[in-house]
Amino acid sequence: AITDIYRTAKLLHNFSIMNYTGFVKIAKKFDKTFPDLKGTFKGNNCDDGKQSEILAAKMERIYSKWFCDGDIREAQAQILTKKGDGLLTDWTQLRLGYRLGMCSILAMWVAWDCVWGQFSRGQVSIGGRSAFPVFRGIFGLLAWHWFWGVAVYVWTRYRINYIYLFEFDPRNVDTP
Repeated sequence: AITDIYRTAKLLHNFSIMNYTGFVKIAKKFDKTFPDLKGTFKGNNCDDGKQSEILAAKMERIYSKWFCDGDIREAQAQILTKKGDGLLTDWTQLRLGYRLGMCSILAMWVAWDCVWGQFSRGQVSIGGRSAFPVFRGIFGLLAWHWFWGVAVYVWTRYRINYIYLFEFDPRNVDTP
């Protein structure tokens, strides 16, 4: 909980500094554009992020006292955001792996049944049944879907604007 509060305070501080800087720049431009109203925005019209900085410093002190024997630099290094530390988990890789695994198991099962039935009994097992064209059709749709996904990945990777090339409506197309 301390690390979450600390990271949120740091993000809030960065956001407030960015807003404060933007406001100061806008006020300077306003003063240049309207010299007779110069100084209208002087004073404490914006929060400069002091409260979030105080909260982050307090969390650093608490964390260092509890976990780092009072060493604030070590506490700062430990509670900063690290890439891949698991706090913000992205489940897309897991879902992709699950789907690829299921598709590969089904493909191996069909291939095994077709080949093994031919060799062991001398007869066609799945391929000779009347339902096999339905399975081929479903596999064709599934293969088309996967090939489209690979094509979109390649186009996106090499910055090819496929939405423009195929004249898709950009409001209806989800980009990866």
